[in-house]
Amino acid sequence: MEKKFRINELGVRVEITSRYFFIEASDINLDSIVNVIVGTLNEQRYSLDNTYIVVKLHDGDYSDYEFLAIYPEYNNEQVLIELQSAEWTMEL
Repeated sequence: MEKKFRINELGVRVEITSRYFFIEASDINLDSIVNVIVGTLNEQRYSLDNTYIVVKLHDGDYSDYEFLAIYPEYNNEQVLIELQSAEWTMEL
């Protein structure tokens, strides 16, 4: 898999990694969160009961926003494990 890079504010080439957050769908900061996610709100994954949204952000594309501080951050491997739980996936 090809790694993606960007040039930071100091002109240094840095790898882009993804950051994930599970956000309450009723979060009062949802409008602010929408402005920093990858894609649109409709493209994010919702829990089966629609109470949570998993959102993807790119590390380095933004400063740490205070409104995300209450939510734990997940990496790609962690989010894939969480999305296999009953809250996110229906068993057939």
